[in-house]
Amino acid sequence: MFVAMQNAPVELPEHVQRRLTVYKAVGAVLLIGVWGWFALVERDQTPLFVYLNIAVHETGHVLFRPFGELTMLIMGSGFEVLFPFLVGIHLLIKRDVVATSVCFGWAASALASAATYIADADDGRLALLGATGPDSAGDWERILGAEFFDKVFLADRIASIARGSGFVLWFAALGIAVATIAWNLRKVPSGGPAERWIRPRAASAVPPVSVTDEEMWG
Repeated sequence: MFVAMQNAPVELPEHVQRRLTVYKAVGAVLLIGVWGWFALVERDQTPLFVYLNIAVHETGHVLFRPFGELTMLIMGSGFEVLFPFLVGIHLLIKRDVVATSVCFGWAASALASAATYIADADDGRLALLGATGPDSAGDWERILGAEFFDKVFLADRIASIARGSGFVLWFAALGIAVATIAWNLRKVPSGGPAERWIRPRAASAVPPVSVTDEEMWG
């Protein structure tokens, strides 16, 4: 019984829970803002988080290798974008909107990373993970090159679409986080700390009746 009580979730008062949600949402806004600024505006790698994107990208290659070479190449960038986006959708269904906004911001940065990779298909200037020599071709260089589609001239257009989608998702992520802050601040009680913490007293069911000394002791 004691173990069960230890594992039981602690129910916080509603106003406390809303305050915590506001603090988490503020942190999410800062994280998403910095994430998107580096990835989309500056078109640069986001410090630290670039390794997270690389890890998910390479995981996509491994997971989809059994489905053929073309699918394996596409799903490097594809899984890099879809993984955080689908996790965000799952969290949205669970009504964890702050975590959803962070996942959407992550997916936006992944779209920016994919756009840079796609745009590099026609000149191959990026330093690639695991490249064995100067002639090693990147994923999109092979996908859009003669090996598969032979449409390298579409690289810039596809990259532009990916980057534009990243901006849309970035703004959506920021909007969700900011809306969460506004919603929870509006719902916080307007009174002072006493109003928030003092437990309300139950109203008396029977009005008090005055009694004289004679009636009390007689």
